[in-house]
Amino acid sequence: MKKVLSLAILATLFASPALAGETFVLNQWRINGSRTKTSLTIDNTTYSTRTEDYNSSSSKMYIDGKFETEYNNGKVGESFKDFTVHHAGSELNGSFHEEMTTRVWGTINTIMNSCSFQTFCQL
Repeated sequence: MKKVLSLAILATLFASPALAGETFVLNQWRINGSRTKTSLTIDNTTYSTRTEDYNSSSSKMYIDGKFETEYNNGKVGESFKDFTVHHAGSELNGSFHEEMTTRVWGTINTIMNSCSFQTFCQL
């Protein structure tokens, strides 16, 4: 019986938390870990069309020559010498058509690992 009582007292001492007066000290630590895996598949097709019509024109006219005043028997006359009228023009008409197809495809794989270590000390 004395042996059983002695073992019970020893077991109580070892199982009790350490006491310092009225202070109770508890130390704990914890490790948290997580792993996240993501697989993203992309398949995107874009179609675009562009049509453009254009027109451009220009025109220029100028006169080349001399204007002279003539006196003939007391009469005044006007005349042109080497008189030339120049006229030039140009025109540009056209159209443009474009069709484009763009495709992006593939897979994006990501893995994220996280680990944290925490300690607690309570008095």
